[in-house]
Amino acid sequence: MSRLEEQITIDAPAHEVWGRLHDVEAYPTFIDGIQRAYAPSSDRAHLDVRAGDVQREFDAVLTDRGNEQVLAWETQGSPELKGTLSVRALDRDHSQLQVQVEYEPEAIHDTFGGPRGMAQVHRIENTVRGDLEQFKNMLESER
Repeated sequence: MSRLEEQITIDAPAHEVWGRLHDVEAYPTFIDGIQRAYAPSSDRAHLDVRAGDVQREFDAVLTDRGNEQVLAWETQGSPELKGTLSVRALDRDHSQLQVQVEYEPEAIHDTFGGPRGMAQVHRIENTVRGDLEQFKNMLESER
């Protein structure tokens, strides 16, 4: 199992970042490959994902640890993906968003195709970094 950890500083208060992470229907605007997303309940998300020519649907279980400002998630089915989104206030107007993702590169390849081995790992790292930048830009442009 591979583990990826990335973080970004956002020019927005932690409560705003935390609130946007709960807006599942907005995920397609900042997460590459998500075509449609909705929350059928407060602890579930349904995601329609496209990578290259491959379209898949996933359900994810969400665990909201609001007192810690940590949103944990885990997909149901294959490929198994899980991780956390953590928000930390840096000061009144700035926060840090940290993403941790655990995944099996071969399972990603088997589901979506694409490169193998380290090339797949680099592709996932670049996608997560790009998603963080998109999220940051979206939040900061709303201010």
